[in-house]
Amino acid sequence: MSEHTLEIAKALVKVKDGKIKVLTKPLIGRCPLRNGLYNCGEESQETVKRVLETHIRELGMYGPNRVLEINQKPVSFGASEIIMDAMTEGLVDAAVVVCEGAGTVVVTRPKVLQAVGAHMTGLISTEPIKEIQEGLKHKGCLLIDEKCKIDQVEGYEKAIEAFFKKIVVTVTGHRAFEAKRLWEMGQAFGVEPIIFSVHNTGISNEDAEILAEYCDVVWACASKSVREIVGKRSKIQIGISIPVFGITPMGKRLILNRALCFDEGLIIHRKSLPFAPIEKQPEPLM
Repeated sequence: MSEHTLEIAKALVKVKDGKIKVLTKPLIGRCPLRNGLYNCGEESQETVKRVLETHIRELGMYGPNRVLEINQKPVSFGASEIIMDAMTEGLVDAAVVVCEGAGTVVVTRPKVLQAVGAHMTGLISTEPIKEIQEGLKHKGCLLIDEKCKIDQVEGYEKAIEAFFKKIVVTVTGHRAFEAKRLWEMGQAFGVEPIIFSVHNTGISNEDAEILAEYCDVVWACASKSVREIVGKRSKIQIGISIPVFGITPMGKRLILNRALCFDEGLIIHRKSLPFAPIEKQPEPLM
């Protein structure tokens, strides 16, 4: 028996014992990424539920039969895909991420990282699923506790205690203060974290300023503030409809490493940033 709360397309969702209840209508009407991945032309409570049902059926998400290793890379430049390739190439040795049924987790294996993160979005709270926790531990992961606490700063401390040096930490834009705290801790410990900010739709200008100051890679999602504030300070942008901004040299390196591993064609073109044609963006930008 477990209950999980998450946000998808700015709709609040609860999954309890494998049953989905979409509590609010999505505030995002159209998302090019979700449309490409899941054929969601116009977002609704029905599309949110349908996609989650697919994840539960095919990957066992939110239940005891959770798939914990995959090799597929469904998103061209998603956070898990970039981290997976960085781990494979030795640029990263640990990632602090969030998994339903386990909370904050330190992951060290590329295929496990991809299974945890490929279709995870906006997890707000989660309750223990014993099989997921035991499976993650068996695959070399570290949990900060068994009560499903979500605390990326504590996860970073756990990774340092395990003597990892090249640590990626994912944070959400609504908890931008964690990025600043992580950076400060990196200065104190002498182990600088690589900070990725995901799930940034609807964040304030103030939060976007913090992300621009302390993060390495930031996903624009459907955020107007990220495009305007973070985009102007970035060193590289990959993608147009959902821009991914590399702000630091390390952020740029990890994005280019993913480009190196990417099998399909790419265009690299000199341009003032951000580049975000309005007709290509999610609707509405928030």
